[in-house]
Amino acid sequence: MASPVDIGNLCLSILGKALITSFADNSNAARVINLEYDLIRRGLLEGPGIWRFSVKRASLPALTTTPVSGPFTTMYAMPSDCLRTLQVGDMYAGLDLSDYRQGPTDADYSIEGRNILCDYGSPLSLSYVADITDSTQFNPNFVIAFAAELAYTCCERLVGSDAKQEAARKRKEEAISAALASSALVNPPGYPGDDTWMLARMQ
Repeated sequence: MASPVDIGNLCLSILGKALITSFADNSNAARVINLEYDLIRRGLLEGPGIWRFSVKRASLPALTTTPVSGPFTTMYAMPSDCLRTLQVGDMYAGLDLSDYRQGPTDADYSIEGRNILCDYGSPLSLSYVADITDSTQFNPNFVIAFAAELAYTCCERLVGSDAKQEAARKRKEEAISAALASSALVNPPGYPGDDTWMLARMQ
């Protein structure tokens, strides 16, 4: 299991720099990595793909506050660690046709700020990408991709080498490809566009 310092040191290894013992070290490398670590982690978790280790579920109570206006009557607060919603409600979205639908789509709810507005009854089921800070939960390929993205971002300030930056980019791509191949990282499903011809074919 990798610690934050392990991830930082993998970043430095990619760049050919000396390792650190702590983000609090009195070195430029420690300061730069500490500055970028959290933002890069959150960005990589948020997507575009979905890291399976980051998926969580919640059952949300309705807020006593209701939407000021608009088509929806009920409002729910998103979990504090929610980076991105995956599924709102109990049913999976199916075909999204202009005059035929199987299950809800994102037209059945609205995300405004940190709230979900909809007409679904309470409690509201939610599947989402969580802001995972515990590095012991990270998938190994996420660790490599994270360290490589750190190296790519910090390269100019640490080594100033285009070749090292390109090597970091390729290392991240390799880790992402490996994660996709092992299903540790999945892409969101795509749904067919509105077309009643599809309905005719289903009958």
